[in-house]
Amino acid sequence: MVANSAVRTSLEGIKRIASFSRSFKIGANTRDIESHTTKSRACRTRFNLRWLLGVDLPLLLIVLALIGLFELGIIPNRKAGFFCNDAAISFDYTGETVTSLILMTTIFIIPIGVFMITEYIFTPNEIPLSDRTMRAFLKSSWLFKTYLYGFMMNLCIVEVMKGIVGNPRPVFFALCQPDTAKTCNGTDFVSTFECTSSYSRWYRMDSYRSFPSGHTSLSVYCGFFLAWYLQKRAFNWSYRSELVVPVVQLLCVSYSVLCSLTRITDRMHHWWDVLIGSAIGLITLLYTVIFLNDNFSYFNTSDSGEEGGTAPTRTVLFDERRDS
Repeated sequence: MVANSAVRTSLEGIKRIASFSRSFKIGANTRDIESHTTKSRACRTRFNLRWLLGVDLPLLLIVLALIGLFELGIIPNRKAGFFCNDAAISFDYTGETVTSLILMTTIFIIPIGVFMITEYIFTPNEIPLSDRTMRAFLKSSWLFKTYLYGFMMNLCIVEVMKGIVGNPRPVFFALCQPDTAKTCNGTDFVSTFECTSSYSRWYRMDSYRSFPSGHTSLSVYCGFFLAWYLQKRAFNWSYRSELVVPVVQLLCVSYSVLCSLTRITDRMHHWWDVLIGSAIGLITLLYTVIFLNDNFSYFNTSDSGEEGGTAPTRTVLFDERRDS
């Protein structure tokens, strides 16, 4: 009996030693894995930063520089010429309802506001305020980055087409006052001319950059991008409020319509300029939403409690889902 007890005691001691040895090895392996993971993340961060500063940033600056050179006329824009006494390009210049400054300001400010407010609303209230704000900011930043990709593609396409086509605007004679128009007769075609009006050099050059409409393409892209985003991210028939999201979507689409139609009523574009501008805006919209954003499916997987729906949250506008 004494011998058996001693054997059992020895076996138990051996088991404890082996268990401790295994625990020590597991702990050491865990620390090694965590250390390796931390080092790998640091290496990836440094590698990504090198690519960002060494490749992405220079490419972006080159693209922006080329756009600026096109806009300033340093890269020559083609002059398509005009027909003498053409009534379609003889309208008086009376100003613009939506100026380029207003367009660019709204195209950048409105999406940032919509993204931040929406993401903040759909971040659960249980999360601390600082974490909730940071999470909304990070998601909004990612959205705005993909939005800017499509915006830059849209802008580049429009600038290249404007520079290649060189079609006169409906207010061409008023803004340019071409020198050869004073001596041409009837409906003769004039292929070479110089602008002599008192408007600034940019206005004179812009008088023969009608096709396609940049205001239309950019506003259509912006307005419909936001409407699509809100549909996928914020709309659900079972929410207590059914009209908040549709009303905001209506405002976004109305913004696109306003910017587009005023280009015709202000005599800054022909109708076909606006039509092609709309097509460019929709094509870049589809590319950005479907291919870059994967149709906003990110929100269905990260925040959704139900398949194809948005996770229920408790907020001012969306307190909870109503019972069907």
